[in-house]
Parts: sequence; C-alpha cells; structure tokens
Amino acid sequence: MLTNPSRSWQLLVLSAKSDSELKTATVNLIDYLRQHRDFNLEDVAQTLQREQKGCKYRRIVVCRDIEDAIAALADPKRVLTNIQETEERPVAFMFPGLGTHYVNMAWELYKVEPIFRDQVDCCCEFLKPILSQDLRDVIYPNRRDQQDQQLPQENSQGLDLRKMLGRSQTQTNPKMVDATSLLNQTHLAQPAIFVIEYALAQLLIFWGIRPQAMIGYSIGEYVAATLAGVLSLKEGLTLIAIRAQMIQKLPGGSMLAVPLSQTEISPLLNEKLSLSAVNGLSMGVIAGETNAIEALEQKLTRKGLACRHLETSHAFHSHMMEDAASDLSELVKTFNLQPPKIPYISNVTGTWITTAEATNPDYWVKHMCQPVLFASGIQELWKKNYPILLEIGPGQTLNSFAIQCIENNPAVSQIVLPSLRYSYDQKPDLAFLLKTLGRLWLAGVQIDWMRFYAHESPESIPSPAYIF
Repeated sequence: MLTNPSRSWQLLVLSAKSDSELKTATVNLIDYLRQHRDFNLEDVAQTLQREQKGCKYRRIVVCRDIEDAIAALADPKRVLTNIQETEERPVAFMFPGLGTHYVNMAWELYKVEPIFRDQVDCCCEFLKPILSQDLRDVIYPNRRDQQDQQLPQENSQGLDLRKMLGRSQTQTNPKMVDATSLLNQTHLAQPAIFVIEYALAQLLIFWGIRPQAMIGYSIGEYVAATLAGVLSLKEGLTLIAIRAQMIQKLPGGSMLAVPLSQTEISPLLNEKLSLSAVNGLSMGVIAGETNAIEALEQKLTRKGLACRHLETSHAFHSHMMEDAASDLSELVKTFNLQPPKIPYISNVTGTWITTAEATNPDYWVKHMCQPVLFASGIQELWKKNYPILLEIGPGQTLNSFAIQCIENNPAVSQIVLPSLRYSYDQKPDLAFLLKTLGRLWLAGVQIDWMRFYAHESPESIPSPAYIF
C-alpha cells in the first residue's frame, strides 16, 4: 500500500506588469530564498501561486529544494518566461494510441499524486475479472518493491541514447525485457494505455485544466469518448478490454509507416494491404499481411523511400480486423451510448463526431476497421479557436504529427505540449509534468492552485516584497 509522499519537485511562478518588474521580482525572490534557506520549498511554491495576480509578464521554474531554486532562478536555461496573450486560449486534449507506452510509465505520478493513483486503482480493480490479472502488476511490475523500480534519477536531464535505440534493456535488465514483452501484448497494452490516459486526464481536470475539445488516435478515441460521456467509465473499460481480446485472437499482421500522401498510397493497396492511418500530408501507415508488407517495404526502399516497420502484433485499422466486427457490434449494442458532452474529433471521418455516429454501434466497428484520419482531424480541431494542444499520454508522437499538420497563423502561436516523457527521456515524471503545467500557466491557462495542493495543507509563509 503506497503512502502519499510529498512532491520531490515544485513549480515556482512569478508575474508582473512589465519586463523590468518581473526581473526585479526574480532578484527579490532569489535574495529572499538566500535569507531563508530553512524554508520548505513546497510552502514557498504554494504562497507564490496563491499571491500571483496573473499579470501579463510571467515566469516559471521547476526545482527540487531551496538551494536548487536559487540556482535555477539564476539559470537562463531553466527559467521559462512568456508574455501572456490578451485572451485565454482554450485547451484541447490529444490522446495517443499504442506505440510509445512502456513499463513504469507515469510511475512517479502513481506514487505521489493521489488523484492519479486513485483513478488507476479504480480502473484496474474493475478490469481484474475481465483480464484475469491485475493490470497494475503489468504496468508497474515491481510496485510492491519500490527500491527495484527502474526510474530516471532526480538529477537526470538528458536522453538515454542506448535505450532510445532499443539496446539497453537486454544488456542491463533482462527482467525489464520480460515485463515489456508482457505489456506489449495487445490484450494488455490497449487497456493499459486507456487507464493511464484516463487517469492523467482526470488529474489535469482536477487541477482546473478542462478540455474544450478533444481528439484521440486509434484507442485514444475511446478515452475521449469516455470523458465526453458517450461511454460510462465501466463501459469504456469493458469495451477497450474485450475489444483488445478480440483482436488478440485474430491472425497477426504488420504495419509500415511510409513517407507518402494518401493519394500516393492508394495505388499500392490491394486485398492484402490497407490504408491504416493518415498522419500528415506525406505521412501514412499501411497495414496488412506480413509477407505483403515486407514485399512492399522492399519495393519502396529500392525507390529510395525511408519506410519504418512498426512494432505491432496485428494490422490495426485494416481489413484484417473485419473478422471481429460482428462480435464488437454485438458488444457495443449492450451499452447505453449517450451524446457527447465535450466535442471531439472522429478518427473515421476526420471531423467532429456527431451524436448519430457516437451512439451507433456500427460506428465503433468502422473505427476498428477503417483508417485513422488524424491529419484532417487535427486540422479541423485547430480551426476551432486555435487551441493549446495538450497530449495526454506517454511520449510526443501526436505533438510531432500535429505540428506538421496545423497551419502557422501570424496572429496565433502554436502551443503543443506533452504530459509524459518518452521511455528514453531521463527527466523525472513529476518534473516533466510540472514544466508542462507551468507552460500552460505562462500561456494564460487558469490553474486551480487550491486543488493542486488539495492533498496537502502547508502553512502559509511570509512572501518577499514584490514590486508590482
């Protein structure tokens, strides 16, 4: 049973009416911290957050303790500053699918953020009889032995290049290889992604970051549909878990990412090959039988095209999913599908989901068998008030796709942010998420600081004399 340890990282925020006043406030804070090195940094952070007036000129820094705060505030590489735009930008959640998940994803959040942990625990307890095992033991295989966790160190800031190339685990920790192999099984990977993304979304919503719109990639759309109320949480968990079990029983297949447009891909398709996803103007995925994919890869490589064979067990979003269509339709018919309360983009149509689609069991069959039209979907989402795009899940794959798809607008800056690190990123989970939270605040997003500290009640401390 985990306790609630205090956060090992803190987010300090400052704001002022002018650039000069912000610089003065920063100097004042540094001097103040030097004179009060015995203060608890969490108390300092909470006092700063509570007393901010939300002025135009803003600055944040993420740090560990008072000494680190003093050093960070004086380090231009660690301080982030922004001039807030006149109007608050809406936030849109983006939920990724499979591909960037990994063992121990968001483990530090599970340890220190009770809202996140409660959501994960609730989902995993419900899934136990469906999966015949505790999904927490799959995502966090050593959670009962906290000293055995393989996590980034607090001082780590770079990338694990060996892990990035897929070389480190087999040489340093065979146990992690077995855990990764287990998590990568379709019937476990899909519900695991759903649980982590849903719990993370609920944590951010609790902190006051409410999505005005959403888009999911493949199984990410199930998270969006659940948050939108189309599916209840129990229905969403049941659907994603049983759907994954259906797919697990289907014949295996392969997927190939190709640097081609949808128009260029069309002539390559046949009864063995399907368009699986459109991720950009010249970014597509083809899925189908393994021998056909291998032949296509050789053909395109000879033409000088850089293709990438995706690490998947099945040909998702292709004709090879059709044998599960009837069973999936019958399952969805048992649910009480509701109109979406939060607008979100459909993978099937590449535009806003309609009530008729969301509440039709046949739609969810199409979603499984037809390609993911992410490129057109993110372009449609971008047109709706140019939202801040926040990826809710591991890695930054959708960040990369979105940046290439949305148009540059001279009047509106692109703000596309991640929430969880890649597996090979050595930054601690909490520091990573707090930096994103700070960047949201820099852009003018309202954070509910009282809820942010809801699990703690630190005493208020005297604050430095700011010049506002």
